[in-house]
Amino acid sequence: MTKNVELAPGVTLRAMQTDKFKTACFSVNILRPHCRQTAALDALLPSVLLRATERYPDIRSISMHLDELYGTSFGTLVRRKGEVKLTGFYADFIDDAFLPEGEGIFAAVIDFLREVLFHPLTENGCFCEKNVEGEKQNLINAIESDLNDKRTYATVRLLETMCKGEAYGTPRLGRAEDVRAITPQSLWAHYATILQTSRIEIFYAGRHTPEEAAAQFGKVFSGSRCAPFTAAQTQICRKADTVREVTETMDVTQGKLVVGMRTGITVSDPDYPALLLLNAVYGGSVTSKLFRNVREKRSLCYYASSSLDKYKGLMLVSSGIDFENYETAKQAILEELDACRSGKFTDEEIGQAREYLVFALRSTMDSPARLDEFYIGNVVSSGDDIPELIGKLHALTADDLRLAARKLSVDTIYFLKGENA
Repeated sequence: MTKNVELAPGVTLRAMQTDKFKTACFSVNILRPHCRQTAALDALLPSVLLRATERYPDIRSISMHLDELYGTSFGTLVRRKGEVKLTGFYADFIDDAFLPEGEGIFAAVIDFLREVLFHPLTENGCFCEKNVEGEKQNLINAIESDLNDKRTYATVRLLETMCKGEAYGTPRLGRAEDVRAITPQSLWAHYATILQTSRIEIFYAGRHTPEEAAAQFGKVFSGSRCAPFTAAQTQICRKADTVREVTETMDVTQGKLVVGMRTGITVSDPDYPALLLLNAVYGGSVTSKLFRNVREKRSLCYYASSSLDKYKGLMLVSSGIDFENYETAKQAILEELDACRSGKFTDEEIGQAREYLVFALRSTMDSPARLDEFYIGNVVSSGDDIPELIGKLHALTADDLRLAARKLSVDTIYFLKGENA
C-alpha cells in the first residue's frame, strides 16, 4: 500500500515504505492528454532535459555525477495509459541503509532531479539546438525501428484504423514527420506550458518514511504552480458496431494477422478481474486456447497471443501466419473466441491461467520497477491493489469468464501480406 502526500498544487507523492529491496526507486510523471498535436513533443522533451543541465552541461559530466552517486540509474520515461501520456524520469539507486555510516545519496539524487527538471542548459533563451537535433534523430530512429519490426508495424496499423478519430490511434512516440518539425523554440514553449499546467505524480519505494520522502521531494516542487489540475481522460468505446477488414501488401515473408476487439471493460470496472483471467485463458499465456489449439494442434500460426489495454478497454490478438492461411487462421481465432462466449472452459484451463496470473502479480511485488508501473497505472484509472486483485481472481468461476467474453466485440481485422501472395 502507498501513502499519498500532496506536495504542491497538482503534485502528489505516492510513497511505499518497504525494506524488501536494497535499492530505492522513484518516478516523476507529467500527465498529459495523448494526442497527435503534442505526442512527439512529449516524447522528445525528457531526453532533451536529460541531455544537459546548467551544472552538468554534457552527457559525460552527467554520467560522472551518477557514478559518484554509487552508480545511480537515471533515465527517461514515455508511457501511455489509454489516452493519457506520462512522461518524465525514473531513478534507481542504492538505499541509504546500505551505505557507510553517515553517508546517504537520497537527497543528492533528488537534487539531481531538480537540476534536470528545472535547470536545463539553454542558449538564446531556449534549449540548445545541437542537443535538440541530436535527440530528435534518436527519437526518429526509435520510431522507425518500431516500424521496421513488422509485428509492431501491424499492430500500429491496426490501431490507426480501429481508433481513427480517437487519440489512441496516434503511436506512443508520435510520428517521425512531427518530430522533424520540432524546433528548440517550439520545444521550449511546450516545456514552459506543461510545467505550469500538468498534473505531476511521483511514486517512491524505499526505506525512507513517506514523511521523509515528502520532505525531499517537496524541495523540488516548492515554487508556485497554477491550480487546479485535472488529469487527461480516455475515450472509451464499449462496443464495436461493425467489423472492418483491412489488407495491406508489403515485401514481407510472413503474414501478420491482428484482430482488434472492444472489451466493454476497463481496469476500474467490477468485471476487470474476469476479463484479465479470460484473456489469460483465451490467448494471454502459454496454456491458452490460441496457443494450444490454433498454434500447436492446428499449426496455423507461428505465434498467436492476446493482450489487453486495461485503460482503453481493448483486446488485441496478434499472430504470424503463412499468407495462404489467412482465412483459416482468422476463422480459428474467432472460433476460440466463440468457445469462450459459450463458456467452453475446462477446469485445467482456468486453473493454469489463474496460476500464471497470480505468479505474475506476486512477481510484481518483488520488483521496484514493476511496482512503479502498477501504482502509477492506478493513478490514471483506479483499480484494485495487488492482494485484492489476487483474491478476486481466486473467486472467479467459469460463468464469470463467459459473461466477460460476451462483452467482447470484434472491431477491426488487419492483415499484412506479401507482394506476391
